[in-house]
Amino acid sequence: MSNSNTPELSIILVSYNTAKLIVTALQSVYEQTQQTAIEVIVVDNASQDDSLKVIAERFPQVKLIDSGANLGFAGGMQIGVKHSQGKYLLLLNPDTKILAGAIDKLMAFAKQHPQNGIWSGVTLNNDLSLNSQHAWSKPSISNLLFSATGLSKTFSHTCLFNQANYGCWKRDSVKEVDIVSGCFFLTTRELWDEIGGLDPQFFMYAEEADFCLKAAKLGYHPIVTPEARIIHHGGASHSRFSGKMIKLMKGKIELTYRHVQGWQQPVHKGLLFLYVWNKHFMHQLFKPNSEAAREWQTVYDQRADWMRGYR
Repeated sequence: MSNSNTPELSIILVSYNTAKLIVTALQSVYEQTQQTAIEVIVVDNASQDDSLKVIAERFPQVKLIDSGANLGFAGGMQIGVKHSQGKYLLLLNPDTKILAGAIDKLMAFAKQHPQNGIWSGVTLNNDLSLNSQHAWSKPSISNLLFSATGLSKTFSHTCLFNQANYGCWKRDSVKEVDIVSGCFFLTTRELWDEIGGLDPQFFMYAEEADFCLKAAKLGYHPIVTPEARIIHHGGASHSRFSGKMIKLMKGKIELTYRHVQGWQQPVHKGLLFLYVWNKHFMHQLFKPNSEAAREWQTVYDQRADWMRGYR
């Protein structure tokens, strides 16, 4: 039921140099969404490729907005929501592919669990293997410690050491979580407006975590259904690992300033620094001439910047 005059769901994508990938994403949206009245909005953040031309030619039914500048994910989403009409809002990454009616299934799930306010599904890698980075727990001293020391990776399938990614959850059951990824993120316009949407101060990464933690304070708890599955490539807007990691760390530090109180705040910041230092040290020790070692060196060298968050 694409493009009804009164869409129930607004699907919003923010694009930045993702012309090749977004065609697949949009095609899968229209092919796999048959039971929900939708509108699709793409906000292009001043792409340097031919994204605008390709989308306009291939998908004339899409509401295409040229933001004129790279506003980041949150800034682009704010523009998209302002131009949308649906009661429900689906934030969708351009490097995704909808599988087996996932949007219809997620909408049905949301209506069965209206009290949760935020709903998501499970993400898969391109080979259809599980990608566990779609949901995680809020930062704590224990899960930051296990991450910084590598225990969460070594014992990735345990919930003791991999608390952050719910290591023992096989993604085959419904589960309430603390945070869901912005790549496939369903909420209501009412909750979006109550919170104020994604904060554009988070240029990219951690903005959905900030939204989820704010929602939790209002009594909402994100929930995941294994029935709605998508492919998520990840990192499509970044050509370098270091650029992505610096933005990610900056977002994590900003979350600490906003959502961690008292004596725990410097501990959280110290453990985030330890995580980067440990990655940098181990790469210099065992793979000193590798591209990965150079990238982690860059991240470490810019610690004075990202340790400030967005301040």
